[in-house]
This record gives sequence, C-alpha cells and structure tokens, in this order.
Amino acid sequence: MNKLLKKADIVLIVLFFALSLLPLVKFGQPELACYAEIRQTGKVIERIQLTGHTGVTELTLPYETDGQEKHNHIRIENEYISVTDADCPDKICIQTGAISHAGEIIACLPHKLIIEIKSE
Repeated sequence: MNKLLKKADIVLIVLFFALSLLPLVKFGQPELACYAEIRQTGKVIERIQLTGHTGVTELTLPYETDGQEKHNHIRIENEYISVTDADCPDKICIQTGAISHAGEIIACLPHKLIIEIKSE
C-alpha cells in the first residue's frame, strides 16, 4: 500500500520548517546602547546614557506656568529612569514607573515634559 507521505517526508518537512524560522533568532547581535532624551516644551534639555549607567543620579527640572514655579524630580538608577515626584495635578508621569527600553516614554503633559528612551 502506497502512502502519499512517509514518516521520513514528515520529518523533513518539520526540519525545513524549523530551519526557515532560524533567521528570526538573533544570534550574537549585541544590544544597542540606550540613552534617555529629556525634552521640555519641545527642546532637548538633557541626554543621559543609560546603558552601562550604575548608581543613582537625581535631577530636578523646574517649570514655570502661570507665574508659579513647578518641578519634576527624575531618578536614574542603574539603567532605569523614572519620575519620582512632580507637582502636576494628575501624577501620570509618576505612575508610569521606571523605563529602560528603546521606544518607551514617560510624559508629563501639564509640565510639557517628555522622557523618551532611544537607541544608538
């Protein structure tokens, strides 16, 4: 009795399918260096290298609105950046938490502040 597909044929099909997925795996590609770009009112005010950063660095960014001085406290700990304190009404920038991967963003719209992680 002739079968259309034999066991060896099925094994070969599965093997070729698995080999076709091999390029999707990133072999030996180094991770690109990431940095945080801090913009306020559309202007870049600070660029901080995150890849390889150790320890803790803290920044306070002032912002004036309606004659009142406002602020955002930014904390860089190891390779993560976050907003730890802000006197904006909604505090969404604080609730976002720490970010570290390219494409992630923290936004404080009342203070016109955007922190974006970019890769080189």
